[in-house]
Amino acid sequence: MTDDEATQAPLESYEQRVNKQMRREIEEANTEWVREQKLADHLWQAKLDAKAPLDDDMIEVAGFRVPRYRTSCHVGKHDSVFGQH
Repeated sequence: MTDDEATQAPLESYEQRVNKQMRREIEEANTEWVREQKLADHLWQAKLDAKAPLDDDMIEVAGFRVPRYRTSCHVGKHDSVFGQH
């Protein structure tokens, strides 16, 4: 074994690389320009939401927006007209 091999740091595992990348991204997300951009994005989306038409085929049920019920031509075995077609 040569001196170069002995002084070389051991290779990082996959988990160590992932953790290092996550720490870098968390540090970057905590910078002032990122916070300002997030605020600008939030305000822009609020503006777009305010201008959007209110009738978008969605209704509110128990605090959630869900697609409006649409009638169907499907007939199931529990329907009163099942087997009559």
